[in-house]
Amino acid sequence: MWPEKLLARTEITGRNLTPLNLEPGARLGRYEICSKLGAGGMGEVYLAEDIQLHRKVAVKVLPNDFALNRDRKRRFAQEATATAALNHPNIAHIYEIGEAGSINFIAMEFVDGQTLRDAIHAGRTELSKLLRYLQHAAEGLAKAHAAGIIHRDLKPDNIMITGDGHAKILDFGLAKLVEPSGTKFDRERDALSAMATAVKRQDSLPGTLLGTVGYMSPEQAQGRLQDMDHRSDIFSFGCILFEAATGHRPFEGNDVLDSLHNIVHAPPPQIRDLNPHAPGELQKIVRRCLAKDPNDRYHSIKDVAIEIKDLRRDLADHPGVETTAVSSTSRETSARDQYGITQSGRSGPSTVPTSLTTRSSSAEYIVSGIREHKSVAVLAFVGFVILGVALAYWLYKWSTQRQPLISFQSAKFTRLTNTGKATAATISPDGKWLVHVMNEGEQQSLWLRQVAVATSNTQIVPPAAVQYWGLAFSPDGNYVYYTVGEKTSLSGILYQVPVLGGTARKVLTGVYSSVAFSPDGKLMAFFSSYEDEDRLMVSNADGTGGRELAKRRGDEFFYRDTFSCVSWSPDGKMLASPVGNNAENYMSVATVSVGSGEVKLFTPQKWQRVDQVEWLRDGSGLMLTAQEPGSGPFTFNIWQVTYPAGEPKKLTNDLNSYSNISLTSDENVMSAVQTGITGNIWVMPAFDASRATEVTQGTNLNGTHCWTPDDKIIYTSNGSGSFDLYLIDPRSGNLKQLTANSRTNSFPSVSSDGRYIVFQSSRTGAPHIWRMDSDGENAKQLTDRIDVTPTVSPDGKWVVYANDANKATIWKVAIDGGPPAPVTDKFSIFPVISPDGKQIACYYAEGLNGRLELAILPFEGGAPSKKLTLPNMPNLIGGIPSNLRWMPDGRTIVYGIAHGGVTNLWAQPVDGSPPKQLTNFTSDRIFFFDFSRDGKQISLSRGTVTSDVVLVANFK
Repeated sequence: MWPEKLLARTEITGRNLTPLNLEPGARLGRYEICSKLGAGGMGEVYLAEDIQLHRKVAVKVLPNDFALNRDRKRRFAQEATATAALNHPNIAHIYEIGEAGSINFIAMEFVDGQTLRDAIHAGRTELSKLLRYLQHAAEGLAKAHAAGIIHRDLKPDNIMITGDGHAKILDFGLAKLVEPSGTKFDRERDALSAMATAVKRQDSLPGTLLGTVGYMSPEQAQGRLQDMDHRSDIFSFGCILFEAATGHRPFEGNDVLDSLHNIVHAPPPQIRDLNPHAPGELQKIVRRCLAKDPNDRYHSIKDVAIEIKDLRRDLADHPGVETTAVSSTSRETSARDQYGITQSGRSGPSTVPTSLTTRSSSAEYIVSGIREHKSVAVLAFVGFVILGVALAYWLYKWSTQRQPLISFQSAKFTRLTNTGKATAATISPDGKWLVHVMNEGEQQSLWLRQVAVATSNTQIVPPAAVQYWGLAFSPDGNYVYYTVGEKTSLSGILYQVPVLGGTARKVLTGVYSSVAFSPDGKLMAFFSSYEDEDRLMVSNADGTGGRELAKRRGDEFFYRDTFSCVSWSPDGKMLASPVGNNAENYMSVATVSVGSGEVKLFTPQKWQRVDQVEWLRDGSGLMLTAQEPGSGPFTFNIWQVTYPAGEPKKLTNDLNSYSNISLTSDENVMSAVQTGITGNIWVMPAFDASRATEVTQGTNLNGTHCWTPDDKIIYTSNGSGSFDLYLIDPRSGNLKQLTANSRTNSFPSVSSDGRYIVFQSSRTGAPHIWRMDSDGENAKQLTDRIDVTPTVSPDGKWVVYANDANKATIWKVAIDGGPPAPVTDKFSIFPVISPDGKQIACYYAEGLNGRLELAILPFEGGAPSKKLTLPNMPNLIGGIPSNLRWMPDGRTIVYGIAHGGVTNLWAQPVDGSPPKQLTNFTSDRIFFFDFSRDGKQISLSRGTVTSDVVLVANFK
């Protein structure tokens, strides 16, 4: 059930607001009202149907009193917009802020489930399960903190548990709308609306402040608003964590002021005194969260999430740990429950009244009417609040003046190359020279040009059948460094060549990234590798004296790739580096101490991938290129992350992808490689390219698609702004959208009876395998790890896919769900099942440094029955060829290979005979292909990928 009390809020002035009471069937834009969920002073909340996308939503209708106040309406919209931009699976999403006639409303995600409070107090709940919910909530909260949003009213009632066991945080920032009006501080509070801390019930008195006493931080309880930041949320989170373990709030008192006194002065009880089964490590986490001094708490909520994750792993080795259930019939109840204060026992579902205005988890803190003989304390507390608001405002103004000013709103982009073949680039420290890699079919070359002279391109390294990456200028601008990778090796050799011409000198071997020079030019840092370890190395500038600074292995890694790069801090004491975790499928940015090698995450932001980082010269932050979770291919943007706060800001947001950013020493100019992709679906009779027809037009694709049994095509397109699945009839052109607003959905595969569509989706964060009905309804998650590229068996009973959590391997799961089973433990990708269902073909490698082969695996699992070496097969660092498909006769496997930027299809007989070229295209790449069920037609996703170097100016 949707917790209507979380959505219905009340204004602080105590006015009675006019209810709208919309009837079922009423329309607000595209939303049709179904029923009323609740009401409060902040408005009424309705369950509604989105008639365009056919989904349930919660619609909050603003009272007319608020709608008439232009300033409050504007600020409310701003906060809702900021919340909507969070886009995290553990935060309830805001879909739209709209108007219908004179009615203002917000449409948001309808979460069908129970509150965390209900989950905690529903009985003898396994602590490990509650910890999983809280880990989810902490990760969502970390996303909000990274965006500069503080919740301010975190409690079990504001965390929903969905039916499939995911936690979602509700009610971000709604308190901004409920500030006192008519005072001389109105303008200051506009700037400080993020400091608002509570709401007042519609029937309460003027002077009421916000906040749930049981979960307030000491600084909030004392009215020290200038001290409130993300660490206040961490304290509230600690209160929830304590309650999850014990069934009690940590600072329960006999009345409101008694509870406030406990929050400020009293230590929390020991968890083991209330739940002797709870692990001791949990007490350490809670104690640090509940530190009275914010400086003694965790630096970020992300750190708490990591601690909970580690604790859950420990609990998995010791099952049976439970919270102690206290029967709700034995607890004492009183009117104090309305304010989140308990005298004894634990709260439970039976103590929560159904009335919206009397629920025990109400976010109310009534000051003016607590007790008459405590009026002096009340007035003192109110005075603290007023003083805190004024002080916080001046602190806010002072801090915002010191923020680095980087914005691309007025930036000027100038294209420096126009071949569409630039794959890497860097600009010299003085901004006069640019060196870039040109991709010339199977060969690559290095070119140098004067930035100010368009006709000054000079080839400094001739074309060769190798890969060039890791371009960098020496600090004095006299030399260019570049890494050469052979086609058969994953590592590279670092070379140095004079800018004005000369012989290249070999500097180092075993380099996996760009090199970064220290501010004094004496040292350089780069990534290397040994067996399964990623190593961050530091050496002298001439390549001598190399030493390992830090290493990561297992799930945790340094991101070593052709585009990856570390960066030195201006004082030379730290390096910033892309890091990641395979198990959780995220990447972020960490600092590495040059003295000790200690690795520390400094931003809670999670990305799908981070390629490179560039430290700003004043030390105020970093520039980086990164890909957001759930994004499709070629979706990298340029970001800024402040230091040390770790607050991220996306600077580009267009349809291009960006890589290889490079700043001049004065940071007035930046170079970057800008990549664009276009593609459409083509259909042709088998291997007769002369009769190919274009099915889609003007579509940005990620290429994946499949045929249905009735000769229609399901394909992925980001034409709507997200990667969704569409169904098209290639004969009539009739089109139907199957998924919407669910991040990236790709790699569809249809069961032979046409009943189910299986696909890869990142709608819950990491990519998983999902199944839905052929009409797009009744989506069901089949896997819960990092799982990709599914395909349905011919009998419709199994789904075979690749698990990409650490080393990619092939697995299978029943189409109705159940435990997955491994097919092979060797590196393997792009599985496809033979027409008789007995074999699986895939790309295969014995090790990460080995060449890819075509392998045939038994469907039941085990070693390959056959391995075939395909001509022109790249290694992992050289890229992956297109997908695989069996011919309907089961004797041949078709694959795609690119030559000179043009892809054609080849057929490899399973008996090992030489492969044959099937198509003779002279332009464009093939991103994906598939055969119709009868094998008479082929569909192709064909298009172009263009990459050029751009110069960016006026971004400061």
